[in-house]
Amino acid sequence: MTPKQFLDLVEIRVVIPSVAPLMFGLAYSQWQYARLNWLNAVLLIVATVSVHLAVNTFNRYEDAKRQKVNEFLREQAQGETVTDKQVLHVAEILAVIAVLAGVLVAWRTDYVTWIIGIVSFLIGYLYSAGPKPITNTPFGEVVSGITMGYFIFVAQVYVNTRMVPVPSVLFQWFIVSLPLTIFIAEIMFANNIADHDEDEENQRHTLVHYVGLASAKKLYIFWAVAAFIEIIVVTVVGWLPVTSYAMIVLLVIVLQNARKFVNRPIKQETFVLAIKNLVIVMLGMTLVVLAGILL
Repeated sequence: MTPKQFLDLVEIRVVIPSVAPLMFGLAYSQWQYARLNWLNAVLLIVATVSVHLAVNTFNRYEDAKRQKVNEFLREQAQGETVTDKQVLHVAEILAVIAVLAGVLVAWRTDYVTWIIGIVSFLIGYLYSAGPKPITNTPFGEVVSGITMGYFIFVAQVYVNTRMVPVPSVLFQWFIVSLPLTIFIAEIMFANNIADHDEDEENQRHTLVHYVGLASAKKLYIFWAVAAFIEIIVVTVVGWLPVTSYAMIVLLVIVLQNARKFVNRPIKQETFVLAIKNLVIVMLGMTLVVLAGILL
């Protein structure tokens, strides 16, 4: 397996959804609570990124067995073919790394981290495996958004601050992380919009199948706008620093990218715009919170 094949297999280009809530969680921990624990943060980053890559790889392995059509499952380079056994081994190694890092950070904290980790691993497995994987249902966007946008953010803030996760605190964290949750879900949504025809042929009944392609495109634009409205509301409430008002200037760029995608939803050409939008929002939210720390 060549390095390029490995990077394609684990889908390294879509690791941003894991990194986004981790980076924002670090900035938020310092702004809201003035607490950071760098060792815990690094261990959580290793565990989270590893489990994301493991899920991506296992998803490819399951797709190879399940789908009737899959034109770009694994790349062939210089005549070398990646076997199903190699794919499974890569997924297993990444899972072991994730478990080791996760156990270490959980051991350094307490049962709350254990619960978050176990639930996340369970969801990660059910997302791609089993008789009815979540990725093949209309709930894929919601599950991926909440698991990666909210759970990872909560884990990062908790391992850094050790705040008691009472319902009011968990609710605040959910509202604060909601924009990232939305844009992470939008990546899954964009993927399903672009793969609509192939998914229909493979009988993958995602959200796009149920709402229709035209309505899915409208929903994609709607949720992008809703995320920015939510940022303004949360800033007014005081759960984000006043510097967060500056995020509104990014809406023009995000909308431009979103419209380009829905006008031409081709996986190899415009899907990257969904990832770019998440990067824009992640960097924007992290920077405005860091600016809030300095005020």
